[in-house]
Amino acid sequence: ASAPTDPASRYFQASLFYDQAGLAEESVRARSAAFSAVQKAVAARARPSFCTKEHRRSACASCVTISAPARVDFGGGWSDTPPFCLDWGGTVFNMAITLDGAYPIHTIVRPLPEPVVRLVASDATESLTAECFSSTADVGSPFAIHRAALEMLGFVRPGEPIAGLEIRTKVNLPVGSGLGTSSVLAATVLKALLSMRGEDVSVQELSDLVLALEQFMTTGGGWQDQIGGIYPGAKLTMTGPGARQRLRVEPVQCPAGFAERFVLYYTGIRRIAKDLLGQVVGRYLAREVQAVQVLHSIKTLAVEMAYAMKESDWDYLGSLLDRHWQLNQILDPHTTNAPINNLLESVRPYISGAKLAGAGGGGFLMLLAKTPDEAQDLRRFLASLPGPGALYEWAVAPFGLHEVV
Repeated sequence: ASAPTDPASRYFQASLFYDQAGLAEESVRARSAAFSAVQKAVAARARPSFCTKEHRRSACASCVTISAPARVDFGGGWSDTPPFCLDWGGTVFNMAITLDGAYPIHTIVRPLPEPVVRLVASDATESLTAECFSSTADVGSPFAIHRAALEMLGFVRPGEPIAGLEIRTKVNLPVGSGLGTSSVLAATVLKALLSMRGEDVSVQELSDLVLALEQFMTTGGGWQDQIGGIYPGAKLTMTGPGARQRLRVEPVQCPAGFAERFVLYYTGIRRIAKDLLGQVVGRYLAREVQAVQVLHSIKTLAVEMAYAMKESDWDYLGSLLDRHWQLNQILDPHTTNAPINNLLESVRPYISGAKLAGAGGGGFLMLLAKTPDEAQDLRRFLASLPGPGALYEWAVAPFGLHEVV
């Protein structure tokens, strides 16, 4: 039987043929058709039915505040990403965390008396009327998620008046952290907008919405980031093959011994995941044997990591982190760089394993110390390093994405 993404794969392999033949324009068109086929497959099945129905767009009279944790990904990242997960399903082991004692991701939505949409993110503000509204924004724009969510949920439609609304977001994390920030933020924006409209949404539907939103924005992405923030604590999440990724979430108890050993360090190096995502997706669509083998291997590692945590087998968990880091570098050699390698070499005496969070190349470094005492020594060593790196205090988040009353 053919895989769901075989048509996209044929387009992509045709683009490689055209490229080798020196037919640059044909190659670009075929490559674009490949990625478009994946986006359409996800969007067609991922959007819950309420995205295509008519809704009243007037907001309710009260303000809605949604907060969420960040997530750290131990194993299985990339297996949750289309097109691989559409063919084989994904398996990810991750954890929702607070940082420095607080939930770092927030969205506040409130009605406005005037017919304008006001978007606020950090120090940036943008006001839009019906005449000038567009869902299109640069991927790096602080309002790309806001605009796309408003159009996808039907709050703004071409040629129709706008119900006054303010969306205010705040993220207390560095850009390019690798902690799933953009996907979790998207989940908070979507949840807040739906709550303002008086609609409830299941975890499955909210995850599907984020997946569809990211395809709509052309940034792509899988489901593990939003699931990491929507659900509290540590969990092993699995899906089967198919365009509708049905989530099976198994909570995993985090023993005290883990908190005594796990250290989270911001490297001060920033990397945006979009280009990397395209490279990894391309390797899978090309059906490169090595890439396909790695993606299957990291699914197995995720399950083993969950059992290692359950059994408090910290040396084994550390070795699995190291193995995952090696496999990430096979998928993309740019996952690491000289500063990251130097940092890892300097902390190696203290740790049983480590990997960068998320796509790699920068952001947060996840370190598992050999013992609680060596974890303290590791923190002192990292604190002594010159900036821009920084230690962050973390804790297992007792709540996932939630409304603040």
